[in-house]
Amino acid sequence: MERNHLTAFEVGGFKKFARLKIEDIGQYNLIVGDNNVGKTSLLEALMCHENPHYFLDALDDIMLYVKRFNNLREPVLSYFFSTFGTTSPVRMYFREFFSGEPAKDLGFTKYSGYRFSTDNRSADNSSLHEIDSDNGQIKFHKKEVTGAGYFFNINIPYIPFGNYYTHELTEKYSEYIQVRVDKKSAFVHALRVLIPGLENIEVNAGFSSTPVLLIAEEGKNNLQPLGMYGDGALKIFRILLSIFSDKQIYSRLMIDELDAGVHHSRLTGFISALLTMSKDNQKQLFATTHSKECIQSFAHALKEKGLEAEGRIIRLADTPDGIMAYTMRYTEFENALNADSEIR
Repeated sequence: MERNHLTAFEVGGFKKFARLKIEDIGQYNLIVGDNNVGKTSLLEALMCHENPHYFLDALDDIMLYVKRFNNLREPVLSYFFSTFGTTSPVRMYFREFFSGEPAKDLGFTKYSGYRFSTDNRSADNSSLHEIDSDNGQIKFHKKEVTGAGYFFNINIPYIPFGNYYTHELTEKYSEYIQVRVDKKSAFVHALRVLIPGLENIEVNAGFSSTPVLLIAEEGKNNLQPLGMYGDGALKIFRILLSIFSDKQIYSRLMIDELDAGVHHSRLTGFISALLTMSKDNQKQLFATTHSKECIQSFAHALKEKGLEAEGRIIRLADTPDGIMAYTMRYTEFENALNADSEIR
């Protein structure tokens, strides 16, 4: 794996995770487990960053534009950080161990801790923050959200379930892809996994009141808006933008409900294309699923691409000792699939 890819991760004080440790992480990771066990929460925790601005901006975006709390009445801290509102300090910690660095102690060579002070916070207003550092603490000061001119940040490496932000897709495609011949060619090629006859993608400002993405297909005279091709096409378009963007802060990509919107007959091809793009662009992949078909397609795609050594299934389970993570390598989950064992 690349030097900036996680091989282990530990988080505490975040949502349901009093303490969750995951070891033996691969470059391509499929997260499974029962409902409400914390699969999506793990994706959110994986947006942690040494720079708290990036992490907290990502959490704000999730609350406002993914979970659609457009007029938050409580601080984001109360949603994400499990000690908020208690007598304990509001804290989240995470440890990361990156590939290529010498192992120390439990293999965690890099530690970052956030200690949050809630000075000047109000439960009656929206939640975007300005951050001041003082003696190792991060103080939050209320910053009003007007909603005007603020969009979901396409560079945050989190692909939510549903709601793929079509207007932002047009804007960012124009900025990052349309003007680059090499990137556009690779982008069109990758999108063909869900639109096989795709010849070209155009941005047209005269089609509606705002610019839209139009698809040109082989043998068809009329261009069709991208939105006509369904959630699967919008989803992979959003994923491609996250991978190809020039302004990436993170080397990892988190996708909630990997198979949502993708027909089962195209699932292996979809995941194969995603593995190829992640490998070519040095991205580490984390994705959730509830589907056995998705797990099977993940295994098939890894084998097809010769990437078995870097494939993992991470299973979260709710135990009397809290949420625990169990990592399976390719041979283990392939044997489980062949034996028709339940691993979701």
